[in-house]
Amino acid sequence: MKWGAIEGSKGNYNYDTPLRAVKSMESKGIIMRGHNIFWGGDFVPNWQKSMSGSQLRPELEKHIQGMVGHFKGKFRHWDVNNENLHLHFYEDKLHDQYITQWMFRETKKLDPSAKCYLNDYNIIASSGSTMAYVDQAYWFKASGVPLGGMGIQSHFGAYVDVSSVKRRLDEIATVGLPIWITELDISEPDEHKKAQKYEDLMRLYFSHPAVKGVMFWGFWDGRHWRPQAALANGNNVTPNAAGRKVQELLKRTWRTNESHNIGHGQTVHIRAFKGSYKLLVRHNGHVIHTQNFSLGGNGNNLKINLSGSGSNPHVDHVLIG
Repeated sequence: MKWGAIEGSKGNYNYDTPLRAVKSMESKGIIMRGHNIFWGGDFVPNWQKSMSGSQLRPELEKHIQGMVGHFKGKFRHWDVNNENLHLHFYEDKLHDQYITQWMFRETKKLDPSAKCYLNDYNIIASSGSTMAYVDQAYWFKASGVPLGGMGIQSHFGAYVDVSSVKRRLDEIATVGLPIWITELDISEPDEHKKAQKYEDLMRLYFSHPAVKGVMFWGFWDGRHWRPQAALANGNNVTPNAAGRKVQELLKRTWRTNESHNIGHGQTVHIRAFKGSYKLLVRHNGHVIHTQNFSLGGNGNNLKINLSGSGSNPHVDHVLIG
């Protein structure tokens, strides 16, 4: 999705590769974020580096129209100008401190269903940029920029201080925008220590009210930018201790599976984790009704009517999982 891969040389475009990937994810029902439209520093395409600001400005306009034109409606979020707090190539080249704000406005105008996100590093793994990130978000909001949320990369080394991470998260949450942990990995050679650190951070992120989602930045050491952060190893992609801990949290600890015996007209109240569920109704050991539903912040009410099923409407078993 990055500009250098889309247009490695000026005017020669390759949208086919990312479009195939997006289509594959869509076929599996996988929700996606768009990463990214712009990225400064050393990550701009080489052909841009010698251009003047007046030459570059129309290229930005063509690129944002091409990107959003090809991927409109595909993503919940766009990382509009990646790591803009640290990398400001376009601001410097165009002598325009508001160019990132223009990028956000154009993206939202062209793809109104997607939320436009900031995305940056050293925001919670260290304190070096925490308040600068908060200030940037307040500035965007005050300027009327359609800022939909704050992406926080979470690239940790062997040292993880969860209490400090929480304090920084709390500072960022004062902005009042959704937070996504966008690039979680922990580089730790000892798989058991790594497992504990992943658990500590995952529990913090899962429990923090401002954090709405977590993305891992790789999982297999065969395709990881920091192999010691991997959750699985080897040709068989075997989960290590950290991978098994993450699976335990996601597949068991934070899932609700309940079974209740009920009678005609009876109401059952269940407190469950948010997410997608399947309800199964059994009678005399046989499934006579299934229903998929989702549970969000406002809860859900399900009314089961079996009178037309040909079965005895007096249900003796309901399983929700």
